[in-house]
Amino acid sequence: MNFDIKLEIKNIILNCNVINKSYTIKHSNTKYSLDLIITEIFYFLKSGVSWRTLRSSVNYKTLFWHFSRFVENNIFLKLFKKIKNYYKNTIQDNTLLFIDSTSIPNKYGINKIGRNKFYKNKKITKLSLLTDVNGFPLSVLFMKGNYHDTTVFDKHIKDAILIIPNKKFKIVADKGYSSKKNYSLLKSLNIPSIIPPRKNMKIAATYKYDKNEYVKRIKIEHIFARLKTYKRLNYRYDKFLRTFSSFIFIALSIISINIINKLK
Repeated sequence: MNFDIKLEIKNIILNCNVINKSYTIKHSNTKYSLDLIITEIFYFLKSGVSWRTLRSSVNYKTLFWHFSRFVENNIFLKLFKKIKNYYKNTIQDNTLLFIDSTSIPNKYGINKIGRNKFYKNKKITKLSLLTDVNGFPLSVLFMKGNYHDTTVFDKHIKDAILIIPNKKFKIVADKGYSSKKNYSLLKSLNIPSIIPPRKNMKIAATYKYDKNEYVKRIKIEHIFARLKTYKRLNYRYDKFLRTFSSFIFIALSIISINIINKLK
C-alpha cells in the first residue's frame, strides 16, 4: 500500500461529518482549496515561523482557523493511527522495542509542563516514544517535565501488548528505566528485556545483556533527531497540548510513511 500523506489527510477530512461540508460544498466566498491549506500547514510545520510572520498565499488567520478545526476533530491523530494500524500487521515476531523520551522547551504552553532540574530548571514538556527496530513509533505519550521517565513505562508496555498481542517482543531501554517496579512488571508479563541497572543497584554486578542488541537503541534516538528537523517542534509555542501534539502527529506520520516506503 502506497501512502500519499496529503491525500490521506484530505480523505479523513472529507469523511468527517462535522467539517466535510466546508470543503465539499463550494460557496461564493471560497478562496482557498483544501489541497493548498494542507500544503501550507506542512510548510508551517517545517519552517517553524509564527502564524503572523507566515509568508503564504493563504491568510494566516484563515490557515489557523482551518488548522484549529482539524485539531478539534483529531484529524492528524486519526492519520497517525491509520498508518500505525497498517504497519502493525507487518511487525515480525521476536522484535526489539525501544523506549526513550526527549525534552521540548516550553514557551507559551499552559498544560503538561513542569520544571526539570536536569534541563537548567526550565519548564518543559516530555515526549516519550515506543518504537520498533525500524524506528517506527508505535506508542506516543506526553508528560510534564518534572515527571520521571519511568512513570509512563507501564503505559508503553500496555500499548505494546495491545498493538502486537500475538507476537513476542523484547523491551530495550537505558538506565533511566531501571527500577524494581519495571523489572517486576516485565517479569510478571514474561517479557524479556535489556535495561542495564544503575551502579548502585544490587543486581548491577551480576546483570548481563547482549550489547549488540542494546546498541540498536540508537534507532529511537534517530527518530528524535528527525523530529527536531521540523523547526516548529524545537520549542512548544502552542498554548494547549492538543495543538502541539497535532504537529507531533503530522511529523511522526511523515516519518512513519518514509520508514514503510524504505522497507518495501
